[in-house]
Amino acid sequence: MDNSKLSCSAFGLSLIGKQIEGLVKILPQLIYVLDLQKRKIVFISDRITDILGYSKQDIEQMGNSLGPIMVHANMKDFAADISQKFDRIAIGENIEFTMAFRHKNGQIRTLKNTANLLQQNAEGKNQYIMLIAEDITEQILREEILQFKQFHLHNSERVFQYGSWEMEEGSEYVKWTDGLFELLGVPKERFPDRRVPVDFYSSFIPPTEKDLVRAEVYEKIEAKIPYHEISHSIISLDGETKYVILRMHIFETNKTSIIMGTVVDNTISMKAEKEYNDQMMQLQRQHTQMEEAEAIFKFGSWECNINEAHFRWSEGLFNLLELDSNQYPQSIVPLDFYPSFVHPEDVQRVRDYTRKVLAEQKGFYEIEHRIIDSTGVIKNVMLRARVQYDENGRMLRAVGVTADLTEIETYRRELERQVAALNRSNQELEQFAYVASHDLQEPLRKIKAFGERLEKKYKDAVGEEGGFFIDRMINAAQRMNTLIDDLLTYSRASRETETPKQIALNEVVKNVIDDLEIKIQNENAQISVGELPMIEAQGVQMQQLFQNLIENALKFKKTDLSPVVHISAEKVSKIDYHKIPQLNQSLEYYRFTISDNGIGFDARYADQIFAIFQRLHGRTEYEGTGLGLAICRKIVESHSGYIMAKGEEGVGATFIFYLPTTKNK
Repeated sequence: MDNSKLSCSAFGLSLIGKQIEGLVKILPQLIYVLDLQKRKIVFISDRITDILGYSKQDIEQMGNSLGPIMVHANMKDFAADISQKFDRIAIGENIEFTMAFRHKNGQIRTLKNTANLLQQNAEGKNQYIMLIAEDITEQILREEILQFKQFHLHNSERVFQYGSWEMEEGSEYVKWTDGLFELLGVPKERFPDRRVPVDFYSSFIPPTEKDLVRAEVYEKIEAKIPYHEISHSIISLDGETKYVILRMHIFETNKTSIIMGTVVDNTISMKAEKEYNDQMMQLQRQHTQMEEAEAIFKFGSWECNINEAHFRWSEGLFNLLELDSNQYPQSIVPLDFYPSFVHPEDVQRVRDYTRKVLAEQKGFYEIEHRIIDSTGVIKNVMLRARVQYDENGRMLRAVGVTADLTEIETYRRELERQVAALNRSNQELEQFAYVASHDLQEPLRKIKAFGERLEKKYKDAVGEEGGFFIDRMINAAQRMNTLIDDLLTYSRASRETETPKQIALNEVVKNVIDDLEIKIQNENAQISVGELPMIEAQGVQMQQLFQNLIENALKFKKTDLSPVVHISAEKVSKIDYHKIPQLNQSLEYYRFTISDNGIGFDARYADQIFAIFQRLHGRTEYEGTGLGLAICRKIVESHSGYIMAKGEEGVGATFIFYLPTTKNK
């Protein structure tokens, strides 16, 4: 017999006591004694075989140590740490630690060890440690499975935005999962045991729904309805409104009823459904509006997908052709249906244009033609469409409208007739004014000439009163002559007397200032001219425009102040002249400003001063016929421009006019 075996067993029994040998044998735990000085096991119970599959002989072969079958990621550090703890343990104390061991069959088993000091050596150092080891492998596995399930439940609740709850019937508390706390925005720390008062949930339900939801819940519980769900809204702790579905399951046991359920966040679905309903209502409104618009403006829309080999018409197009849409299911008509209504004289033109659009793969289709509706009435229509093609140039889809232009065409022809008549009348009036003015000038010149001779030869004979009458006659003739000249200028302002060309306006203004040199010197006037652009215009009319405005500034000066006139120009941005409806939006403009420090005028008369023969002052105060500014407006408007005035009495006047860079043809 091996002496080591005997010494191990006998010595171990002497340590634990023979009286508890029977107890050791029946205990489910593994008990073993460790000699700290020899670093070996001196006793181990028979449970080693039940728990780890090894016999005592196997342990002896491993050197009376469990080290070879211990499993640890860092065995060296663990051994050093536990040895240190064993060396320091006192009698009556215990140390607990878990350790994994490899079973003889290869499985890993986890043992929970409790170490106690049995005996010290003669030097007072710890020598014998008794360890009681309990196999907790299955317990750990169950805990891991439970944690795994809870982890996935929590993730599932978070992903699918729901929470779970459970309670016994009649209980004052409900157990919540993490998902329900998160759904309602309630910190979990507020209820560490996850048990919340039974009425706590209802505090999140809006007052308008609370009583109804509670009544329905208790009614279903009392009636023992196995399954029920309620849709309602909640207001979370942070004030967010959510739409939820409360589901309940009732399970009957021998003693009581268990009620379990979920609260699912249905906000996204509810919002999506609301948005869908809103969109459907919007589409319905748009459809109704489109039908009303089609009826009011007399047009219809259509769509063609070449793969479907048919057209889909709107109600307006059926109405345009005087057809009953109910006779055409789903508003579908054959491809050759519309061409059958095209006027015979326009069929070939429409067909040729269609072929050209498709051959050139044009994206836009537009043509005017005539149709004959189902009642035989001829109508003028405009057909417009957008065309889409595939990569091979084959038409895929076309969407368009067909508008009734019959009334517009009638109005246009009548307007053209009236414009032609108005142009003839204007030409006749201009010719009359021109001829009349020329015819008036001849007798006027004679009146003036004979008056001057009469004054020169018979002034003494007629006396003072006769001389006064002669002066009045000559002055009246002079004013009449000036008036006729201004009328001729005003008449010419509406006609192109020369071909428009590029005009340097700085040169035009320089010539005007030269012509007015004497008057400028007499008035001691200062005229400053900024950088003016070149524009396409009639040179004579530009000369007349600037001369009239500069003379106007010199005429209406203050008696005690020399005239100061500023002339400037700047390019107008699209945003600015879009605000002025009088301008042609397809042209580009310059803004010209002529300001003075004269007597000014009341802002109420800003429009009146441009009217023909309008004067704000008497003839005795300021000379003139009242046609100067009217001529300016006619010149500016004949160039597709616009003129306006700003003034303040006693401060001065500013004339602003807009001229395009290129004269509108």
